[in-house]
Amino acid sequence: MNYVNSVLLIDDNPSCNFIMSEFIKLADERIEVHVSESVQEALEKLNDPLICFPEVIYVDLNMPVQNGFEFIEAFEQRFMITHPGSKLFMLSSSLRPEDKERALTYQSVQDFVSKNDIDTFLQKTLLRAVA
Repeated sequence: MNYVNSVLLIDDNPSCNFIMSEFIKLADERIEVHVSESVQEALEKLNDPLICFPEVIYVDLNMPVQNGFEFIEAFEQRFMITHPGSKLFMLSSSLRPEDKERALTYQSVQDFVSKNDIDTFLQKTLLRAVA
């Protein structure tokens, strides 16, 4: 299978980041996993030229200070033109229909996924599209 090279996890919960990182490494241990516990930290990592720009970004909806929607808006303004192939997935522990509808209005967002479904969606979202 042809997996992506780099992933960014954005979640204020260290346990969720650890679990997601472990699931990703189970899919392919060569995937470079970067973790941020805030929107600001994630945006700083995306600006770091020493870090391979992530092909897949998983962002939690509910975080203190700035939420997942604020990250997506900043991503689309700052990075989408230079990195149009990056796929974003919004994660949430609750699936309010209005949050999903809003998330899917963003051009960069591929899907809105329940954290409870990590095992079923993770592997397919890590696969690189074959041209």
